Amino acid sequence: MIPVTAEQFRQVMRRWASTVNIVTTRHEGFDYGLTVTAFSSLAATPPLVFASINTHTRTHPLIEKSGIFCVNFLSPTMKHISDRFAGRLPDEERFAGLAHRVAVTGAPVLNDAIAFLDCKVVQAFAAGDHTIFVGEVLSGDVQHPDQTPLLYFNGKYRGLGGEITE
Repeated sequence: MIPVTAEQFRQVMRRWASTVNIVTTRHEGFDYGLTVTAFSSLAATPPLVFASINTHTRTHPLIEKSGIFCVNFLSPTMKHISDRFAGRLPDEERFAGLAHRVAVTGAPVLNDAIAFLDCKVVQAFAAGDHTIFVGEVLSGDVQHPDQTPLLYFNGKYRGLGGEITE
């Protein structure tokens, strides 16, 4: 059997549609965050989710140190926010002009996000160049129930109705 190369793996995974989320944390009074598509629910009792975070990001060690994170679900109108937190707009301060607040943990909750889950880290697993952070959900809410999610598929942003070109 021929092993799958990293590039082959990436090409196959581009065919997996994922929701686009901003994972935030707060450490020593500063807010941090990054765009994440590797996120999912894990259990309902107790409510658990996981986010897979690349170990080379600036946010990764801050989630480790703070022990908290918040998953903010984005809508198609927030594509530019996804780009900002993904580092595609490197000169922009990530939280500049973004209305946000805190819930239970102190991690930033984006006011324009469709929904959020505010979590404390209960387990972390090394997985290649990522860490899988398992979070117990301490707070969460649907903030904009009539909005649909921002999706990422085959290297492009999508909504439930197709590609987003703006």
